[in-house]
Amino acid sequence: MNQIESLYIHVPFCATKCHYCAFNTYAFHKEQARRYLGALRSEMELYRLDSDGLKTVFIGGGTPSILSAESLEGLFKHLHAVFDVNGTAEITVECNPGTVDRQKLEVMRSAGVNRLSFGVQAMDDATLEQLGRIHTVDEVLQSYDLARRVGFDNINLDLMFGLPNQTVEGWKACLKEVIALRPEHISAYSLMLEEGTVFYESWRSGELQRLPDEIEAEMYQVTIDTLIRHGYEHYEISSFAKPSFTARHNLVYWKNRSYVGLGPGACGYVNGARYSNIRGVQEYVESLKLGRKPIADSEQLTGRDEKAETVILGLRMREGIREEDYRRRFGEPIEAEFEDVLDKWIGVSLLEWRGENLRLTNQGLFLANEVFVDFL
Repeated sequence: MNQIESLYIHVPFCATKCHYCAFNTYAFHKEQARRYLGALRSEMELYRLDSDGLKTVFIGGGTPSILSAESLEGLFKHLHAVFDVNGTAEITVECNPGTVDRQKLEVMRSAGVNRLSFGVQAMDDATLEQLGRIHTVDEVLQSYDLARRVGFDNINLDLMFGLPNQTVEGWKACLKEVIALRPEHISAYSLMLEEGTVFYESWRSGELQRLPDEIEAEMYQVTIDTLIRHGYEHYEISSFAKPSFTARHNLVYWKNRSYVGLGPGACGYVNGARYSNIRGVQEYVESLKLGRKPIADSEQLTGRDEKAETVILGLRMREGIREEDYRRRFGEPIEAEFEDVLDKWIGVSLLEWRGENLRLTNQGLFLANEVFVDFL
């Protein structure tokens, strides 16, 4: 376990379920949250790490900021009691605008949280309502301003494009408003229609129409061009950062490094095994009452599977995957396993070698999923 340097904690509660969301989330109830936090503390104890210290911690959801200030304080108190957290660690908490107040933010700051990620998604109230979000644009601005006044100087804002009825001009206006806030990091995701969501069912019934692919592609190109022009580095398919503000925790995922995942439905990757926890909150709680890790599924990744996952995740980064890093991990060059795949996509200019890095071309960014599936 001494190679584990990163920790993810899943807080599975939200005020409501957004229309596009397929994450493992449940309506917030105070008593259920209390039981969850008790079980989370027990799970932490089962993963005491013998390491030089965690370098990244990410608390996501769900909506971690829906917890009370007292609950957040207890969570962080136990986190620091159980784990050795490096003094320079990146500690991120996902927040929903409208669910934070000064007390919660001050608790986070005191506990060492140095990065916030706000789920903004859109900058007009009609679109937010369509998405099933509970906040307004005014609450975005108020929460962001409050976080700045409390002292947070590393803030990410999540946005979505390719939404039903969204226009390119409307998306440009959204980007303009967000850039004016000067966040250190912006994540921009295209809409995915996933089973079990309101949007998916509406699409299946014909009530919801997807935007044409060419419009969505234009929005993505606008995103890239606009954010680069305003000083953001496009360092991953959906991620843009000011210099020195890349998301260190997310890089752990993209470089296919080990991390522990805690909480209902959380995933982890430890000693070559990828696992996922029990999804139901009550079942999660009951499992931990028995003193056992609440793992529902586990798969040991070996051979081609591990190699493919490493390449696919690495290709999400704009720098791509270094041949030397891959060779050090697997004892062979990338071509040894995937020569035919590389020849195919390099041949049509969707992959390229940039020095010793294999990466998607600019054109390849728009067809990344087609490239990725060939590695599986």
